[in-house]
Amino acid sequence: MPGVVQLLAVGPGSGDKNRECSATGFLVNAAGYLLTNAHVVDEARHCLERSGQGKIVAKFPGSGSRAEAVSCDLVAMDEAHDIAVLKLERLPVAEKSLGFVPLDAREVGEGTPVAVTGHSASTWHAATERGRVIGHARLALDESTSEKTEVLILGVRLRGGASGSPVCLPSGAAIGVVSRQNPARPAETVAIPIRYFIDLLNRLSVRWQPPD
Repeated sequence: MPGVVQLLAVGPGSGDKNRECSATGFLVNAAGYLLTNAHVVDEARHCLERSGQGKIVAKFPGSGSRAEAVSCDLVAMDEAHDIAVLKLERLPVAEKSLGFVPLDAREVGEGTPVAVTGHSASTWHAATERGRVIGHARLALDESTSEKTEVLILGVRLRGGASGSPVCLPSGAAIGVVSRQNPARPAETVAIPIRYFIDLLNRLSVRWQPPD
């Protein structure tokens, strides 16, 4: 899916072996702004804490089997709602790879078909899993606060690395972002409604594309 990228942070680990943190993000405009989870940024910082330097990088398809990695800057983060906005330090050389995902803040009901595209299990290429919205809930997403966030519950089972993946309608517009497994039912996925991200983008005066 155009606009979906793998986010990587590689830092020194134990036994002289590098530690790699991997997740997913997706671009919302041609200026290089992208969305992911706050916990993805926190985990990347932990991965990099012993390096003394280093940044999250977004991986773009290159020519042949090669890929281009572009460093990202953190623009804003809201840990209570597990949302973060990043920006590419530069656009990739192969700008044709710079697609982006429209955002749709409509309310969706149970049974709505969705597709989740991301780098589940740290796969080199993004994969898509399909399912349906099976419910709504209110959960505390940050251990430091009791504030609860309205979330979507998806009938989709994902592996690690899928955090930050867009949850899209058949039209391709994102209605949410994958956060984590449902703590009550591991075969289900918790997603954050896209309106939380839109609110943050609007406060930052960052443009995003609505659905056609």
